Amino acid sequence: MIVERLDASPGRLVENPYGYFDPTSKAFVVENLLTPRPWVNVLSNDRYGLVVSQVGGGFSWFENCQVFRITRWEQDLVRDEMGRFCYVLDLERPNELWSTTYQPTRRKAGVDRAIHGLGYTTFERRFLGMETRHTVFVPLHLDAEIWLIEIRNISNEPRRLRLAAYHELHLGGIGDWHREFHRLFMESGRESGRLVAWKHPNLREHRREELETPIYTAFGWNGGTAPRWVTDKATWLGPCGTPTEPRGLIGDAEPSETPRWDDPIAAGMIDVDLAPGETRSVVHVVSASRDRAAALSALDACAPAEAERMLREVREQWLSRCSLGKVRTDGPAADLMVNAWLPYQAIAGRLYARCAYYQQGGAYGYRDQLQDSLMLLDTEPDKTLEQIGRHAEAMYEDGGVRHWWHPNTDIFVESRHSDTCLWLAYATLEYLDATADDLALGHSLRYLNRETQAFGESGALLDHCLRGIDRALGLRSSRGLPLIGAGDWNDGLSHAGLEGRGESVWVGMFLFGILERIVPVLRSQGFENRADVYAAEAEELRAAVNEHGWDGEWYLEGTRDDGRTLGSHRDAEGSIFLNPQTWAVLTGIAPPERAQKAMDSVRQRLLTPYGALLLQPAFKHVDQYVGYISRYAPGLRENGGVYSHASVWAVLAFLKMGDRETAVSLFRSMLPPVRSAEDADLYAAEPYVMPGNADGPDSPYAGRAGWTWYTGSAAWMVRAARALAEASNAEC
Repeated sequence: MIVERLDASPGRLVENPYGYFDPTSKAFVVENLLTPRPWVNVLSNDRYGLVVSQVGGGFSWFENCQVFRITRWEQDLVRDEMGRFCYVLDLERPNELWSTTYQPTRRKAGVDRAIHGLGYTTFERRFLGMETRHTVFVPLHLDAEIWLIEIRNISNEPRRLRLAAYHELHLGGIGDWHREFHRLFMESGRESGRLVAWKHPNLREHRREELETPIYTAFGWNGGTAPRWVTDKATWLGPCGTPTEPRGLIGDAEPSETPRWDDPIAAGMIDVDLAPGETRSVVHVVSASRDRAAALSALDACAPAEAERMLREVREQWLSRCSLGKVRTDGPAADLMVNAWLPYQAIAGRLYARCAYYQQGGAYGYRDQLQDSLMLLDTEPDKTLEQIGRHAEAMYEDGGVRHWWHPNTDIFVESRHSDTCLWLAYATLEYLDATADDLALGHSLRYLNRETQAFGESGALLDHCLRGIDRALGLRSSRGLPLIGAGDWNDGLSHAGLEGRGESVWVGMFLFGILERIVPVLRSQGFENRADVYAAEAEELRAAVNEHGWDGEWYLEGTRDDGRTLGSHRDAEGSIFLNPQTWAVLTGIAPPERAQKAMDSVRQRLLTPYGALLLQPAFKHVDQYVGYISRYAPGLRENGGVYSHASVWAVLAFLKMGDRETAVSLFRSMLPPVRSAEDADLYAAEPYVMPGNADGPDSPYAGRAGWTWYTGSAAWMVRAARALAEASNAEC
């Protein structure tokens, strides 16, 4: 019963002033909803997805969060007032309007909780003698979102209620910002108590064909009376109205009869009568499909009992999937992250949704999802191989790659970075180390033709890896160091090598490590000559990096087109970079004494109580020979902040050096539950998922986290935890 759930006092783990973790479900329970910033959940089954905050803000999409958003949304870390909401109106007391989430009515409830779980979010409220439990989730095998709403009358009198779901429709790409123009192409229609909406497709210029197939989005209720639909925003909100108090709901607006001419929304109302003590479950469903009938039929599959079954399936599947590779940890904070939330963040947020509150990506990044998929090597290696194949087919015949691309569209950017062409080989080598599946090297995969941007010739996975390596080997300076191009892994160094002279010491290390590892693979496959060439190239890189990249106490990041250094003690800004020090160790390119000095420099200059800084000191002046990183405020993100992704590499580097104590300390200093428990208001971000960054000492908010969910550090933290556990077992 709902009243039992609301009154229960479960065990609490790793509390902070805003909530706690539930030890059984691993969910985070938000009790004080006015968190420093929106604390969100990302729900996705790889096709349909949504972001939902603790107050009900967020948006929904189908297939791609940039290309097709279902609902309209504005990113606002303060107001967080745009979402998809469910209102509750007492028909006998028209002034007692509230909502099943804090937004949009913002009326304080006697009990107010948001429970972010693996694959679902539940809102629990007690208000005016009523209790509601509103759970939103995305089914495993249905392109839809389901709202399972349980409502209980705990008063001593019967209640006549009206429930209304409200969605402000977008039905298009993130660029469709001119609403008064784009609404001209939207249409909706009612069908057997359901609403279906779509946007008429573009016509191709100078040709008599449509550019794409329309996506149909259907809305429906199961339970209660037959729904009534209002499709015009002005009718629903009233003149100068707001979602806080929709006049169309309070004034009992008539169903819309002119949907194609409206400012499009989907507001569906049902009535529910409850006797004292009675509980009722109703379901609201939003589904999407390129087939109209399929979108509508999905609504019929979600009666309350079936919705409850699908919710159990979602919860069980995610909890099981995220704990399959259970890692032994030293405390509840690490356990909650490593065996629950970090895998969920990497799979649901990065591989499936590719979306968050701070960033709505939608695309595959060439480096990004490849690295994310490596987390699955211990539990789902077939999924890693699938991702490797996907990225192999984003490679050009010359070994270059797309920097990012939106699947099933012609939206992409060709990479001009120096490292991207190497990540396929890196991921493939990691896959081979974990599985010994040499047969995968022979998988035939297509290449892209750079002129046509269509698929051209095909080749084995191994051939793809070699072409990427050969491309990097062919782009080197007269000193033998790789050219940095439009940046290496650090995208912010976007202007360091535009003229083809700037160098990257870090890419030299990365390439060296790949060559060292692939030589034995080539020999096992019978490619002795290629193996000999790569072995010689590796030694040349080792010599070049140690001759030209060593700065006396640490390694340089590289040089710029104008010949100035990046990451030298002579540089007033950006005098030391983290990645060259950690990868000097991880690849083994540094002699032992230099490796020790480099990591000592990291310890002295880059370690903070909340992670390892990416560089120090921050750039304070815009430099056209550095890149956009120098435009950032000092201490933010790559510019002198803790960039979580790279900070995890520091954990692994200290561990490889045999300094497990520092590795564990650094790992723990980055754990969101720990940081939030220490000072939730300063930390600001969610305590259950990794942030992309934390402000560095050049920021007045040193230690503040941001850019949560959409970060590769989640998967790397899991891998680091496994490495730490293995080292601990080895010591025992």
